[in-house]
Amino acid sequence: MSRVLSFRNPFTVEGIRTPIYIKQMRDQAAYSGKDVDGNDWYLNKLLSEFTGLSHYASNNNKVDFDLSLDAHKRIALTVCTPLSTVLNRCGNLSKNGRFYIQDKDGNEPSTKEAKKIRDLLLKPNLFQSGRQFLKQVEITLKLFGYCPIFTLRATSGSIPLSMMVIPPELFHQNTTGKLWMQSDISEVINKTYIDWNGKNIDLDEEDYFVISDSEIVFNGVDSDLEYRSESDSLSHSVNNWMAQIIGRGTLIKHGGPKGIISNDDSTEFQNAAMTKNDKEELNNLFKSKYGIVNKLFSVWVTQKKIKWTPLSFDVGQLKLHEEDTACQSSISNAIGLDPSMFSADSKYDNKDAAKKSAYQDLIIPDSENISETLTEALCPDGLFIKIDYSHVACLQIDKQAESSTLVKVSTSFVNLVNNGLISKDEARIELSKYLDINPAKKIENEN
Repeated sequence: MSRVLSFRNPFTVEGIRTPIYIKQMRDQAAYSGKDVDGNDWYLNKLLSEFTGLSHYASNNNKVDFDLSLDAHKRIALTVCTPLSTVLNRCGNLSKNGRFYIQDKDGNEPSTKEAKKIRDLLLKPNLFQSGRQFLKQVEITLKLFGYCPIFTLRATSGSIPLSMMVIPPELFHQNTTGKLWMQSDISEVINKTYIDWNGKNIDLDEEDYFVISDSEIVFNGVDSDLEYRSESDSLSHSVNNWMAQIIGRGTLIKHGGPKGIISNDDSTEFQNAAMTKNDKEELNNLFKSKYGIVNKLFSVWVTQKKIKWTPLSFDVGQLKLHEEDTACQSSISNAIGLDPSMFSADSKYDNKDAAKKSAYQDLIIPDSENISETLTEALCPDGLFIKIDYSHVACLQIDKQAESSTLVKVSTSFVNLVNNGLISKDEARIELSKYLDINPAKKIENEN
């Protein structure tokens, strides 16, 4: 069943009260969607503002994003290319990590519990591998500042059978208003649920856990717990990018800026008016000679002497394309990535250094946060989840630089020994800082 909402306006025509209805058409609807009963609803733009549904518009022309709202962040991720590009890069860097399990002595155990956790990390749910899951967690964490995860357990306290990221815009934690004197989470949060297709799915404490990397905000009794992150400050950058990309599209679609067509004939005869037949004849002639889609182009053809005076700047003068770089840089800086990772002009060494910095300053700290939360939520006492990035190419030791340093250091030690400034034993002690040797063992042999 389909429904269209519109206004009914009664007018009086010659004493007769006549209902007049606004024309209803699906292609004129600004927003559409289904209710809990499966009915299709088509809303015009004016009515959508009254209902508040404009926040959920699937319209690429939306330019009023408020990135302090989770729903707006989700939409912005799908339509703002720089935001999607930066976060996707974070996710791709993160998914290079390898899960492994440790016991308290740092060894990899072979117990049944360890195997269950290892299997869960390799295949968290029906739709994702462990790498895909880790990528989604990282993207969600950087965009929303927190990542709620649903867990399915066979029995209370058991290792989950599966786990899946809950879209933050659907996740709600209702607070009691209490905070400072409480020692149990149930005293702070009285209800947690997923808003799924208009129905609330209540969650117990064992049904979920939250990985957080943001400021937690308590708004009072019976209000949602909020998480604030660096991405909240990106509303202006995203809106500016959306405005310029729409502007560029408008200029391309409509053939450029507006202006004035005026007489450019300085002779005594001036321009004679072109008749309707003259115009149609010239347009048809143009179409038959140059048309490739058999239709009239948005070009005015005339034999008269006229001139064009633009009233605005062209694309190059407006420099709209520069907003791509500005927006991407703002997002990168807010997230914690070096913007040179995305610059086409950056040299290989600069990009490699930026990637190494991204792992050291962003991805690895995030992975430690993720692994600690996973350990607390999934592991029995004595087992720990770790995420390893030591195999990543950009994090490997530069052998050429290491060799060059060793040559310089050893030559310096030889000179110091030959000049009697230090002993051989002292030189070995210093050399052990650069080589994997045991200077004490050599000293024992010599004595």
